[in-house]
Formats: sequence, structure tokens, C-alpha cells
Amino acid sequence: MCAPQADEESSVDLARPLIEDFPAHPDGDPADALARAVRARRTALGLTLPDLAVRTGLAEADVRAVEAGHARPTLALLTVLSRALRKV
Repeated sequence: MCAPQADEESSVDLARPLIEDFPAHPDGDPADALARAVRARRTALGLTLPDLAVRTGLAEADVRAVEAGHARPTLALLTVLSRALRKV
């Protein structure tokens, strides 16, 4: 595998909210920070909960659970969410 060229632009969108922008609740629950980050990114893209559910192939209730901080998403689910929350 080749290393990226020095003049290649990074594919990172610096305008996207990062998980670090949403500090965890004082009890240290990372689900709260994730919930706020997902909700902020979804709304920044102008997506509704049903829109995000369609983009991910998840039930709307599952997306709602993530945004409410009630879900403990797997790596697979986080991957699906991150892909769906890329720029529209």
C-alpha cells in the first residue's frame, strides 16, 4: 500500500462536529457524548430522524435510541452511522 503524497488533501471534513466537541456527561457516560454528536451532525445536514433511518437501513426507533443515549452501539453500527452522516 502506498503512503499518501504530501500534496494530497486530507479527506477529513473539518467542519464536522467531532466527538471531542461534545464532552461526556459528568458521570462519564460516553453514550451521552455520542448521542449529542450524532444529533448535531444529523441536524447540521438537514436530515430528519426518518431520513437518517433510511440512509442507515436502521429502524427509526434504533436511531432515536442512539440519539437519546439509550443505545450502546456496536462498532458495526457506528460505522453505518458515520457513513450515513457524511456530507449529503
